[in-house]
Amino acid sequence: MNKIMLAVLFCFIIMLSSCLSSASTNENPFNQIEGETLTVLFSDSRFIRDENSYYDALLELQQEHPGRIPPFIIVDKNEREKIKYYDVVEFPTMLVVSQESISLRMEGPHPKEQILKQLKEVFQ
Repeated sequence: MNKIMLAVLFCFIIMLSSCLSSASTNENPFNQIEGETLTVLFSDSRFIRDENSYYDALLELQQEHPGRIPPFIIVDKNEREKIKYYDVVEFPTMLVVSQESISLRMEGPHPKEQILKQLKEVFQ
């Protein structure tokens, strides 16, 4: 009888903990001010060469339009809550995010010119 109660209690705890972890991914992991736009680059050091064109494009865009381009945030592959929230499965992935909407999503390696073109279209 004690073994059954222990097994039921154990199952209940596992179910409860899985509910808590999924609930935490329902809220935007970035504390954005209303109307604020962020550019987020999801990074994995194993694919750093694929990320170079993203860095170059973002820096060039900020130099061309100082003060007009929102800041960008780099999210490491170990920040699982953010990765899960945005359903990132490939690195690098770049998102332009305003509150709950995603204006741009680019996954995998792309040439700098293509990234610049996409970003300019979003920030016009």
